[in-house]
Amino acid sequence: MKRTVKKALKFGLLITSAAALLSCSAEAPVRTAQYAVQGLHSAALSDDGSSSVVGSIQHGGSYWKNARNERSFNWNHASGEYTTLTSVDIDPSGEFAATGSARTLVLWSALTGKLDGFWATPGDIQSLKLTQSGDYALLGLNDQTARFFDIKRGGIKQTFRTNSTVRSVDVTPDATFALTGDDNGNVILWDILTGEQKYQWNLGNKISTVALSADGKYAFGAAHLGAAKIWSTLTGVELSTIDTGSLKYRNVTISQAVFSTKDRSILVGEANGRVSLIQTSTGVVQKEWDLYAAKNRPSGSNVLALAYALGNRYYAIGSNGYLNVLE
Repeated sequence: MKRTVKKALKFGLLITSAAALLSCSAEAPVRTAQYAVQGLHSAALSDDGSSSVVGSIQHGGSYWKNARNERSFNWNHASGEYTTLTSVDIDPSGEFAATGSARTLVLWSALTGKLDGFWATPGDIQSLKLTQSGDYALLGLNDQTARFFDIKRGGIKQTFRTNSTVRSVDVTPDATFALTGDDNGNVILWDILTGEQKYQWNLGNKISTVALSADGKYAFGAAHLGAAKIWSTLTGVELSTIDTGSLKYRNVTISQAVFSTKDRSILVGEANGRVSLIQTSTGVVQKEWDLYAAKNRPSGSNVLALAYALGNRYYAIGSNGYLNVLE
């Protein structure tokens, strides 16, 4: 009788272990398309995943329609040369896009491809985000500031001083809140109207990425090879912690994140090419994917851009130059 019980217990443990492995296993993309041969410096997806703008290592900037994998426009900051684009974005309406190089910022029409504004910046651009209809741009700079800039008419509306290089920024579409992540490990929520800090959180290492929900209720921040957390912007209280290494040999770096429309989940991408769909309120992983890695470059791909699409479909762009469709 005892022997039978031991066998049954062992079998049960095997089933449980197999189930755990299956639940944690990552899926592959259902479709991929190559947008750059030598890889990317930067990339951004529209909110619905229908279009993208990329900064290629070899050929500068370009704007794509993802359904047909069709390049619509080539965008560079000087005629006859390819610009190294350190950061790019598409505004929430999908009508405008912005490209940033070391110290130049350009606003483009995503409908016509024409240039709508060309500006010099007071520091090298590390990150940029556009508000609704491309009216304003939040810039993270290496001069220890983030600048809220009128990208259509010119002029700095607010300057947020952090005392460290600002690596990542996000802004609500209605220009109510700004979020910055800097090299001092601080994630700071700012009131754009007053220019004052609302909350500050420290993650103990350089910040790799930050994200705000579109309604401004939640903030996300992740540190390089360190912690990742979600906070309520109403109270400043931590809502959940994202696991970045308890089941691995060391922590991973989350390089990109975006909240769902109704804030129920957050899509995060890692520097090793893993994408995870996570429940906002608990931090529990619901699904995972690994981005496509070319056979001649099997080391993986840093996740540069993410988007929710219709239904249970998601888009991701990796630093190896591939668009990935995930389901």
